[in-house]
Amino acid sequence: MKNSIIIFCTLLFATPLFSQDSTNLPVVKLTVEQYIQKYSPLAVEEMHRNKIPASITLAQGILESGNGNSRLAIEGNNHFGIKCKSTWTGETIYEDDDAPNECFRKYKHAAESYQDHSAFLMRNSRYAFLFDLDPTNYVEWARGLKRAGYATNPQYAELLVTFIERHHLQRFDKVQNSIIENETLAAFKKEEQNAFGKQVMVNGVPGVVVKAGQSYAEIAIDFDLKVFQVYRYNDLKKDAVCKPGDTVYIKQKKNKSEVLVHIVAEGQSMHWIAQHYALRLDKLMERNLLQEGQEPAKGEFIQLNETRTSPPKLYQSVVTTVVLADTTLSKTSYNEQVTDNPTQNIETTKPVEINETTNLDSLHEFKENLSFFHTVQKGETLFGIGKKYGIRVDAIQFINALQSDSIEVGQKLIINPAIKTADTKEPQRIPGIHTVRAGETLYSIANTYGILLEDLMATNNLNNTQIQIGQVLVVVPNIENEAIKEAFYHEVQQGETLYSIARKYGKTPNELMVLNPNLSDTINEGQKIKIR
Repeated sequence: MKNSIIIFCTLLFATPLFSQDSTNLPVVKLTVEQYIQKYSPLAVEEMHRNKIPASITLAQGILESGNGNSRLAIEGNNHFGIKCKSTWTGETIYEDDDAPNECFRKYKHAAESYQDHSAFLMRNSRYAFLFDLDPTNYVEWARGLKRAGYATNPQYAELLVTFIERHHLQRFDKVQNSIIENETLAAFKKEEQNAFGKQVMVNGVPGVVVKAGQSYAEIAIDFDLKVFQVYRYNDLKKDAVCKPGDTVYIKQKKNKSEVLVHIVAEGQSMHWIAQHYALRLDKLMERNLLQEGQEPAKGEFIQLNETRTSPPKLYQSVVTTVVLADTTLSKTSYNEQVTDNPTQNIETTKPVEINETTNLDSLHEFKENLSFFHTVQKGETLFGIGKKYGIRVDAIQFINALQSDSIEVGQKLIINPAIKTADTKEPQRIPGIHTVRAGETLYSIANTYGILLEDLMATNNLNNTQIQIGQVLVVVPNIENEAIKEAFYHEVQQGETLYSIARKYGKTPNELMVLNPNLSDTINEGQKIKIR
């Protein structure tokens, strides 16, 4: 353990995290391991401040920034693709994403990006109960993020877990802080608490008045509580919204009050009364002979300490119905009840279903296809897969920690179009394997890989052009012979845009416009677009 502390401290104080000059682009792109070495201290620090697993933060940062090599990360220090939104007042940077020239947040240094990523998760009630999970439970965190709507990619949770385990990122979830660092974090937390809204004492119960932008998760973490405790102390349901001006108690409320009776005013609910006097809602409801969902009418007297002989006149009576979940999808019913089991709280929360009407302001917009899985099919090679997605073999090898170019049918490879190459050197002549399929000729194979027929024959020691189905050929792509490849066209599918097609083939919309002089921004289903 001491060794891990020393290593962490060395990384923390030796890595120039705050000296990055966004105007100077790196000469050599970062690999996955270099990114981990450089930014793991930030992820660990956020874990100890906010209880977000360092492995999760690191995996998201790597997958969304292309190892820190994306333009957003280099020029804007934005490692998580967070867009501006109406609440952002800081610097901005513009980048094509789902639409051209979209606004993204720009930070002074990477640490701000990591802190903003934590703040986003903490201030969204959808993620609140993730903070009750053990910070070393990266699997449940990944599932919870997907369920709460962090990403639209259906494989997002599996993708995170696969990446974490492939690069052993879970090792950072167990890194402890040194005494000096603990003192620093304690001072930071105290400074944050001093910046809170007014701390109050009501009926002998301590609480805090919520300030703008605060969340239940933030309050729980800064007062060393579990999120479910904050919800339980304040009689909240899982769909509760943390609003500025609310009083949130950080200890259990009392059974009785020094005040004996409350007269109901317009718009006051039993929950409001319970919070106003720091009384437990269940005791208050029981004392006034009320059932869940029933609210007293304006002008009624509510007993705060004694039990009534008859219930008050009701403002309205709400019939509570229980909607069961589809048993084919889940064995657990969706509900708003809060338990002390964070996994149960997550599983009983209805998953976010993202469609064209979803308000993404409350979720996390990111490049949906930035990282995804490719399942290796029979006859595929790393070169062919890289060619399909417009990235190099070495980039696939780095992100998947492959030691060679050997792959197996059914193997899942992580693909990130933002990582086109592992470095900035000239492309190497990387050999691949091609298995001959029905209808192929030696010439068509040479043409597919952009190599000369005589080079292909010489590489495989062939005396003639006769080949057989199933025959294995060694192919060495020649970058200089790209021009001999035949033209290739893409047929537009429903829902595709010029930008999504360009991104699919590793090109820009402008490059496609050059290849297709008569092309406009508006494209139609079935239209053929020249890719090369």
